[in-house]
Amino acid sequence: MRTLALLPILLSLAMAMTPAGTVIRNQAQGWVGGEVYLSNPVETVVQALCVPLLSPNGTQAAPGQRATVLPGGFSYLVYRLQNAGNDTFTFNLNVALAGDFAPAGVRLVLDRNGNGLPDPGENEVASVTLAPGEGAGLVLEVQAPPDASGTLLLSPVATCPGGEDRENWAAVEVAQAALSLLKSVVPGRVLPGEEATFSLEVRNLSPVTVPVRVEDPLGGLSGLAYVPGSASATRGTVEYYDGAAWRPTEPPTVSGLALVVDLPPGGSARLTFRVRALADAPPGVRTNRATARGGGAQAQGEAPVEVLPLHRHHLGPGGNPKALPGGEGSPDDEQRARTLQGQPSCFPHTLLNEGTVEDRYRIEAILPPGVSLALGRNGLPLDQPILLRPGEALDFEACVLAQDAGTFRLELVARSLGSGTLNRTWDILEAVPADALSLTKEATPPPGTTLKPGDEITYTLRIQNRYAPLTGAVVEDPLPEGVEFLEAPGGTYDPATHTVRFLLDPLPLGETVLTVRVRVKNVPDDTLLLNRFTLRSRETPNPLPSNPVEHPVFGVNLLLRKGAAPEVARLGEVLTYRLEVVNPSQAPLTVRLVDTPDPALRYLPGSARIQADCQGEGVALEPREEGGSFVWEGLSLRGGGRLCVVYKMRVERVSRAELRNIAQAFGLSAQGAAVASAQVQALVRTLQPLEEKALLVGRVYLDLDEDGRYTPGRDLPLKGARLLLANGWQTLTDEGGRYAFRDLRPGPYQVMLDPASAPFPPLPHLEALGEGYRRGVQVFGLTQADFPLKAPKGTVKVERSTELRFGPLYLEKRLVQVGNEAWVHILLKAQTPLPEFSLRDSEEVFSVEVLEGERELTLPYRGEFTDPEVRWRYP
Repeated sequence: MRTLALLPILLSLAMAMTPAGTVIRNQAQGWVGGEVYLSNPVETVVQALCVPLLSPNGTQAAPGQRATVLPGGFSYLVYRLQNAGNDTFTFNLNVALAGDFAPAGVRLVLDRNGNGLPDPGENEVASVTLAPGEGAGLVLEVQAPPDASGTLLLSPVATCPGGEDRENWAAVEVAQAALSLLKSVVPGRVLPGEEATFSLEVRNLSPVTVPVRVEDPLGGLSGLAYVPGSASATRGTVEYYDGAAWRPTEPPTVSGLALVVDLPPGGSARLTFRVRALADAPPGVRTNRATARGGGAQAQGEAPVEVLPLHRHHLGPGGNPKALPGGEGSPDDEQRARTLQGQPSCFPHTLLNEGTVEDRYRIEAILPPGVSLALGRNGLPLDQPILLRPGEALDFEACVLAQDAGTFRLELVARSLGSGTLNRTWDILEAVPADALSLTKEATPPPGTTLKPGDEITYTLRIQNRYAPLTGAVVEDPLPEGVEFLEAPGGTYDPATHTVRFLLDPLPLGETVLTVRVRVKNVPDDTLLLNRFTLRSRETPNPLPSNPVEHPVFGVNLLLRKGAAPEVARLGEVLTYRLEVVNPSQAPLTVRLVDTPDPALRYLPGSARIQADCQGEGVALEPREEGGSFVWEGLSLRGGGRLCVVYKMRVERVSRAELRNIAQAFGLSAQGAAVASAQVQALVRTLQPLEEKALLVGRVYLDLDEDGRYTPGRDLPLKGARLLLANGWQTLTDEGGRYAFRDLRPGPYQVMLDPASAPFPPLPHLEALGEGYRRGVQVFGLTQADFPLKAPKGTVKVERSTELRFGPLYLEKRLVQVGNEAWVHILLKAQTPLPEFSLRDSEEVFSVEVLEGERELTLPYRGEFTDPEVRWRYP
């Protein structure tokens, strides 16, 4: 029985899944006692049944879907319609509404591609026909009004004959849009010519998809230009503004950029583009602001970019500071010139501030040795530092002067004081030797000749040009004030400047000779006529001077008088000569006196005196002997003044009836004028025979005080010293160290001291020859030649001294210790002649026929100090 109860349920399900029109036959069967019993058959025809199924389901209290929409925006709900009937049906579609606002639009769209969005070609539908079991996707599009708020409830309704599905409620809530826009730039600081990349990132912070438009006007980026083709976006499309309208393609000039994109909740998009700072972009900060709009929301983003000051400058040849086309360091950055050694050559240069900021510059130079530099502008020195505004240029000249010949390379450097950057240029100067253009000034009479008023001078200007033809050459000869112009063939005379000028355009290669003739004016004595000429040209702007020529002017001569007293002299007599010099000019002079005495006269040393104005005793001034003449020089003689020279000479021999002295005075002015006197002479008559003999005497002694003069009682005479003449004559010194050679013919002699007879070397002497043992002596009349000997080093000590006075005789005996040797020194003084005089001291005996005056004896010490014995005979 329970089995039979299940049959109706199974039959109902089978009929529900069975297509309409199907006939279902049913017959029951039973078993009783092993027997099968059949009922009568029953046939059932399946009716058509329409069952629409919309999903997802939902009630107003529990909506099956929830969505958000922006005011004025769209929201999309996805449904699926299923034909759950057993036949093909057409389902009518509509939408039931409820809630806080009425939608601006509602439509159902058949979602053919199943992406959940209405696409082009997918139209709105009011009904859908489906076969049994077939389904279709639907998109419910809802547009909210701009003033929408709250929640909208809506449900699609599918109906068919005998069937309906309307409980498919969904809730659409009105939401507020929210956007963020982040703008950045890398790098944030650029120099002119450099690029920066802007990045704009827009993000949808809303829970709904928002259609967004981001606009970035570039007008605020003054001095920066959009880099063509640099705009790109991670999603959406880029639009370009050409200054008049937005367009989808990039125009030649881009004034703004836009990004158009639909952003889902939390979605983002990035727009990037590059800008380049223009070469002349002024420094400063630019702020670029972009705006994102969508769904009633708006966001802004900005990024500052700073254009840095550009310190850029160029120094190069004049008019071409960039040294184009080669540029910095190329041959186009070099200038060459050729000039004359010592002449400046000016190179034109231009300094350009190509930066974007005002800057100051200093011009520096690296010069080779021997080269100087002057920087100038418009004929004035160049002021430094140099201030230039952006784009401003300055022209100046670098004038180079080479003191030596050769090729010189110098480097000019422009230093920016704002940035410290450098820019260089080079000047190459070839300096030709200065003698390639030589100027010579000559004169007739020759330079240095002392002239008188009225004398004429012919100046010769000689130019030797081996350099190059010179243009615009001017030769100027400023004449001395002390001359008057006579003529200058080919030249012009300017009385106002007292200058002769010759214009030579050009001055050719080779020699050019010019002449100027002048006459000496009546100028004061000691006027110096100094003259030189100059040459300048375009190639040699610095005047080249010639050598100077000088002519001192002096109109009078010195006056000289000479006298001698006595006017008659004998052999051995002393004569006094007097020279008087008079300066008739008012110009002071330096005087030189030359007196040539007669060979028979001998000057007495220490006798010459100079008397200013020929008065008083005067001052001593020894003459200088020069070639047989006596010279006094360096004597100052004022203008209109006089001076006298007085000196003495001894008559050494008489060979003529007259003794003739000749003198002449020479004067030299401060300006170099040379004046002279006529030669004057003084004559002295002689009274002696014409023939005479000469006598050479002298003394050999130990010069203890080394003063070169024999001092009795102090110096020690040397007895027994041998002296020889070149003719073979010889003699020995006596007790007083004296010697004599008589009856000599006057003239030059050599007298020699035998070194073997002299225990010590001679002291230095002007007449000494060799080691000093020989003397050159001019023997005339009575001539003296002493030989002072150098005493041994050590203390000279008098060990014992004895004095004896007896009548007319004075005797002094001393024991003298000289170094390691002892000597006995005896001094004899006779007030009257003592005939047959003899002296005995130990073994030593000294005798003489007559003792007169003083005698000195030097004897070796025998080891015992004895008292001497003396004898003489009274008449």
